[in-house]
Amino acid sequence: MILFVYIWIGIGLLPLSQAAISECPTYNVPLMRAELEAASEVSLVFYYVSWSSDARQARLVYDGVAHYYKDYASFGAVDCWHLQCNCSRTHRQLPGMAINGGYPDKWPTLVVNYGRKLKLQYQGAWHFEDLTRFMNNLIQPIDRIHITSELGALWRISDAVVLALLESADSQEYRRFLATAIHWLEFDPERNVRFAVTFGQRAKEILKLEQIILPQLVLIDNRYILHSYNKSNIWRPMEILHWIRPKVNPLQAAGYGTPAKIAIKARHMPVLAMSIRMRKEHSAMPLAIGEEALRGENVDCEKYSHEDVLDYQESRYRSLMQMPMHLYEGAKTSEQLANNCYRAFQLSEATLTNYYSINEFLNYLWSHHSHENDLESETRHLMGLHKRNRCLAHTHSQQGTPALKIGIAKMVAKYSHLLWQHSTAELSHNRSLAVVLFDGAKYRDFLQQLGVDQVQLNGNHRRDSSGVQAFIVDAAAESVHVMPQHQTFTYQALTEFIKQFYARQLPRVQRNHILNFVPSRDASYIQNYNRHLLLQALQRANATNVVLIHRPDCELSAIMSQEVMQVAALLRSPDVNFIRFNSQANDLPWELTMSVTPALLVFPQSRPTESAIFPIDMRVDTANVMSFILAQLEPEQQLRLVLASCRRRLRHARSCLDFAGKLVLQHVSQYLRYWEIFVKERDIILSHLKQFNEMHIAIESSIKL
Repeated sequence: MILFVYIWIGIGLLPLSQAAISECPTYNVPLMRAELEAASEVSLVFYYVSWSSDARQARLVYDGVAHYYKDYASFGAVDCWHLQCNCSRTHRQLPGMAINGGYPDKWPTLVVNYGRKLKLQYQGAWHFEDLTRFMNNLIQPIDRIHITSELGALWRISDAVVLALLESADSQEYRRFLATAIHWLEFDPERNVRFAVTFGQRAKEILKLEQIILPQLVLIDNRYILHSYNKSNIWRPMEILHWIRPKVNPLQAAGYGTPAKIAIKARHMPVLAMSIRMRKEHSAMPLAIGEEALRGENVDCEKYSHEDVLDYQESRYRSLMQMPMHLYEGAKTSEQLANNCYRAFQLSEATLTNYYSINEFLNYLWSHHSHENDLESETRHLMGLHKRNRCLAHTHSQQGTPALKIGIAKMVAKYSHLLWQHSTAELSHNRSLAVVLFDGAKYRDFLQQLGVDQVQLNGNHRRDSSGVQAFIVDAAAESVHVMPQHQTFTYQALTEFIKQFYARQLPRVQRNHILNFVPSRDASYIQNYNRHLLLQALQRANATNVVLIHRPDCELSAIMSQEVMQVAALLRSPDVNFIRFNSQANDLPWELTMSVTPALLVFPQSRPTESAIFPIDMRVDTANVMSFILAQLEPEQQLRLVLASCRRRLRHARSCLDFAGKLVLQHVSQYLRYWEIFVKERDIILSHLKQFNEMHIAIESSIKL
């Protein structure tokens, strides 16, 4: 690995070490692109618009990454909102198709030019750790393996492994395989699918096949099933990518990523979701990797590139002091020291305890001999870059790399599958759990909307100090089960939680917002209900219920809420309940869950199962909302509410009474038709006509007054 890093530095670090980000405005875009591609093997261009807050925030992340990686790549930025900056030719256009002139398809857009031939777009999150991880993947897109155990270790921390078995690194297949690994970063910027290579006789030993013909390309999926690339003589990157993508099934993937994976997997099986706050000092990561709690804070890695390494003699003396005395006694030159180090591997078993000290010295000694024709200042700069890279890698290990999370997800999935197989419950009624891990700090809003982050136990609200929140989503049973958070997370507790799920002993969790007051009819024309009160009102229908399902963060909800409040003030009556329900803080059964928010529903008292929804294409105003509500009521109830509304309208009482009169005549004509059709029900129809007649007389007398 060290050899790879130094070779890369040797060919990629050209005069750009002190260069700033080339930027438009103040710079010509075509000239900037040409100079960036000529300055370094890897060049990046950041396209943004200055009016976007997301783009400005991403620009800060991009500036920080450029500060650390300016020695590996050239960086440029283009403000596409500025008139002097031409953002065309950002994407390559297909032959015969002019799609948007090649302009960026989103803001911001980061385009990478690799080797002046490969071009890809960054599709990851705009956080510093995500973008630096992407840069590290650009620098090292493939892994080198030598033995079967290394292949197994790589598979345990990835969703799949694409392995190339080649004769040497000078072959054309290797160059195309490298291009394929770089192209894959556009689909998978975190490199959850790892690309690995092995050469020569080692390639035959890894697969344990003596008659294998090189070159060969194989894929080892998440179930450790081997897939062979049949077109061994046609190694084209795009064809290899089309061969890989169907085999990386999201249902079989290890489960690290975003909450979107929960929805994908929950359609087919129950999902064990684990929200892990990776940025906490004491997290659950040590429980997974068998170490103590992670220590230390993120340090400023930039100091390693600016502070000078000690001069050769002092560094040499310090390194010698870390070595065993019998290794450097009598050595006067570097060559004699190297010979002594070689003899170290032939000494007694006690010498192996000093392996890491010996290795550190050999790295330092090798770096000076490899660059003995370079200036001493350049050597110090290379050593500083190496230390800075080690620092950035250490920072990512504190944050929790995707590889580490994939390893945890695989371990938990395998263990839960064993629990399922040995469960006492009937296997036909249960299914094995899928596993999804995601960053709890980054997706805190998702947890709050789901209600997992607000679980209360015995009236207390004590969260798990380890930063882990585990819950099971069972879409088939329409339920969410949350692991108790009143104690520190342990794998024993997780095991018991999974066992209780298979035994069907876990309670469901439903969001039910706690109201600070008891709803009162005298307090307001429209009342705020939680889940419990709404279901109780719908099950015990003693009045017509008008329910507004809204979200506080939705502007359309606010508009409809104002209109419903005005209608409620006009139609207030003991026969009609106006209810406002916050869908963001409460859960409802699936039959009441609305796909569009806001939603206005009417549950008539006489026929509550025949509820109606306010049409989405109708304009939301007082007249339309009132007409919709009245249309769902019985005729007599309609007229009573309209007449009560007319008494409250002092300014427009005459027009309101005219409307009531027309409404009476409409109902009378309708019931006269019923009189002709339904002969057996004429007594009931006659009673209705008498009521309408009395109402009409009252309306006419009111109009005369």
